[in-house]
Amino acid sequence: MSPVGFVSTCIGYCQYPTNAAAVFKWGTIDWRQEFETGTLGSNWKTNGVGTIGQQHGMLTIQAGSSPETVAVWPDDSAATARTGRWEARIRAYERSSSGTQYRFVWELVPTSGDDTCGTNRVVLASWVPGAQRARGAVNTLPSYSFTFSRHRDLRSRAWHTYAVEVTADHISWFVDTQVMRTERRPEALAGIIYRPELVMQAVPDATMRPSWFQADWVRYYSMKRPNAKSIDAPEMNQTTSTPAC
Repeated sequence: MSPVGFVSTCIGYCQYPTNAAAVFKWGTIDWRQEFETGTLGSNWKTNGVGTIGQQHGMLTIQAGSSPETVAVWPDDSAATARTGRWEARIRAYERSSSGTQYRFVWELVPTSGDDTCGTNRVVLASWVPGAQRARGAVNTLPSYSFTFSRHRDLRSRAWHTYAVEVTADHISWFVDTQVMRTERRPEALAGIIYRPELVMQAVPDATMRPSWFQADWVRYYSMKRPNAKSIDAPEMNQTTSTPAC
């Protein structure tokens, strides 16, 4: 039986932890964007496509029908690191029922070097609204790809929290407070410096479905505090083919 006052369906803010940081006790937040007050400011950058702003306590990325991929990231060195934990509470919000759907991606991008075709990127979550599974991945040179997927309710406007922990000897993925995968094979570990990025990926030459990508908050934690719970989890699915562009 549920305790008095417990809400089993999460609408808005929940009465139980929705972030891995609270469950695994990651400690003080080293960098955070909560989007609660003021304006977005100039420390969020884009590739020149789409519109970004701050409204109703959320980062809101707006993309229209043009087949252009929108990428948004914080231009802040405090959010950039070789190791640590990145976490965000995010959702896709489709503003129309017609047109080709965007793919929504929450990822870490190398700050320098080769990231052709997604090489050396760490994907925390990649999905199309209405799909059955959110997908995570890491692709490393010269030709390794490690992937997993997790069944989620991915309808338009459904919130989920995705996190990743990157260290010198492992990468762990978290979905809605639970550790999903821990990958320790050296081939998955690029040992490079990352920054976080949100992407609305368009399909070339298509008429896209106008949509928003929203973040309730985005945070970074260092590795100063060890995990309070085990991060043992299955390893990723490995292939040796470079992901297609």
